[in-house]
Amino acid sequence: MPDTSIPAKERLLVCVGPSPACADLIRAAQAMAAELRAEWFAVYVENPRMLRLPEAERNRAVYNLRLAEQLGAAAITLRGRRIGEEIINFARRRHITRIVAGKPTRPRWRDLLSGSPLEELVRESGDIDVHVLSGKPGEPKEAPVLVQPKGIHLPDYEMGVIFFILATGLSFLMFPYFNLSNLIMVYMVGVMVTAIYCGRGPGILVSLLSVLGFDFCFVPPRFTFAVEENHYILTFGVMFLVALVISQLASVIRRQAEAARLQERQTAAMQALSQELAGTRGVEQILQVAVQHLSEILGCEVVALLPDDKGRLHGAAGEMASVFHQDFIKELGVAQQTFESGEMAGWGTQNSPTSPILYVPLQAAGATLGVLALRPKDPESVQWLLPEQLRLRFLESLAKQVALALGVERLQKAALEAQVAAETERLRASLLGSVTHDFQTPLAAIMGSASSLMDLQRQLEAPQAQEMLANIYDEAERLSRLVNNLLDIAMLESGSLKLHKELQPLEEVVGAALNRLEKKLADRPLTTLLPADLPMVPLDSALAEHIFINLLENALKYTPRGSALAITAVRRDNEIEVEVADQGPGFPPEDLERIFEMFDRGAKPLSQKGYGLGLSICRAIVAAHGGRIWAENRSGGGAAVRFTLPLSDQDNQP
Repeated sequence: MPDTSIPAKERLLVCVGPSPACADLIRAAQAMAAELRAEWFAVYVENPRMLRLPEAERNRAVYNLRLAEQLGAAAITLRGRRIGEEIINFARRRHITRIVAGKPTRPRWRDLLSGSPLEELVRESGDIDVHVLSGKPGEPKEAPVLVQPKGIHLPDYEMGVIFFILATGLSFLMFPYFNLSNLIMVYMVGVMVTAIYCGRGPGILVSLLSVLGFDFCFVPPRFTFAVEENHYILTFGVMFLVALVISQLASVIRRQAEAARLQERQTAAMQALSQELAGTRGVEQILQVAVQHLSEILGCEVVALLPDDKGRLHGAAGEMASVFHQDFIKELGVAQQTFESGEMAGWGTQNSPTSPILYVPLQAAGATLGVLALRPKDPESVQWLLPEQLRLRFLESLAKQVALALGVERLQKAALEAQVAAETERLRASLLGSVTHDFQTPLAAIMGSASSLMDLQRQLEAPQAQEMLANIYDEAERLSRLVNNLLDIAMLESGSLKLHKELQPLEEVVGAALNRLEKKLADRPLTTLLPADLPMVPLDSALAEHIFINLLENALKYTPRGSALAITAVRRDNEIEVEVADQGPGFPPEDLERIFEMFDRGAKPLSQKGYGLGLSICRAIVAAHGGRIWAENRSGGGAAVRFTLPLSDQDNQP
């Protein structure tokens, strides 16, 4: 059976233009791409002829591009003089296999004059398949609402008239010395300057005025519109035509220069926002930076809206009252619609165009993370009178930067939560393994001794029975200490244990700890150096007692029998520094940084009984009192653990 599977590397390109039928062409291309499982591109070529189109038609082209982008295409805007050539070059660079184009609708004579992009596509396509489709007539969709004022900008026309008067005045000065052909050049310069600085409309007006002024002022008979020689009529026609061409070219140059300056400003604004967002962490901080930058760049009031757990939007940054002046419920409903549809809405768009607020979705990785609501302070300022394709594209670019920063923040938060969960699981497994082993050992000893007493109670002599009972007691005490340590460390690490601080003499806390360890310290020389003028310390005496008990028990485990121990305390500024020292082998240097971690028992953990919790509990208790704890090796041999306890303000006097 032959293999009918579709090639995996199909790539499709659809040509986008300002035609109302282009939307249906894009949907047809999207269906074809889905059937072929192909990556697809929507390409719009902006040539000088496109720049001369009415604003509404250019905006419709942008609307079609955005539609393709929403349907999953990669939207691309190219610039060049020949549409077919630019599309073919792009197709070859991106290894396009199929091109979808619409049937031409303009008159044939225009194709004969300016060439047909479709014919050029077919002729230059080579091994690329070209599909020519016609969009369904249907009901034409209007382009997004224009926000530019439609009236004539009078100052530009007034300036054009001034340029005409200056050209005429200069021609009067030159008239006695130069031929009439030289005066025509002066008027051409006036037309060019007018078109560059005032636009195409004033340029056309000055072109007409220049012909009339030249005829009236300089062509015999002067100061009348009558013409003695017929060849001047041809001169006037050529002059007017050349003036129109110059006006048109200068207008195009002006548009391109304005677009270049605008792109430069927009690039600088986006770069500044990107740099600010790159150094910002936290959702609230990111949104605050975005609101501040957008407000400064666009001259508007901005509020950022984020969804809650139920998907309902609420204010996350910015002043709600500065944007939603009235009909709050209705405007918030438009924002909710924007969030759910992922499309711009409000002022200057197709969706709810009567709203005075522009809603821009924050989209990243195919999801809508929130909405930006913008209310222009001055709708006729230069930022808001940009052409539709520049204004909306710029807003979308800024919104995407903010959305990407929010997406990165979410990913980092998720990664941190995953790391915490993994660490918690590791700790839980370590705790379970350690506790299981440490519970089994004393329980086995207790059960063994109790079983022997039950089975051999009549055969055992009193000393043997007493020894077994003592073993049961010791192991039960060990088990109880393990349970208490686990409860203490759990309460301290979770923060649920509340301190009950009272002013206490440190010698009383040390004495209570020594009394509880009296039997274990029976064969150990112990020195306590506590100055008589040592101030009372605000502490929880029961927890502070655990510090000394755990430190002394730790010293008893890891030092030779009969070796000396010492407890000293001194006042240093606004705190008491306590030291518990021994004369044992000391800490391995590599263990000094980690011995206060839970379940860490040093380099030889199996040599002594223990759980690796004592020093960790000491650290937690000292930290709860606001102090510090650290371990050192003594210069004369042995180890020392030092910790500090802060003094309250009223106890600072010696």
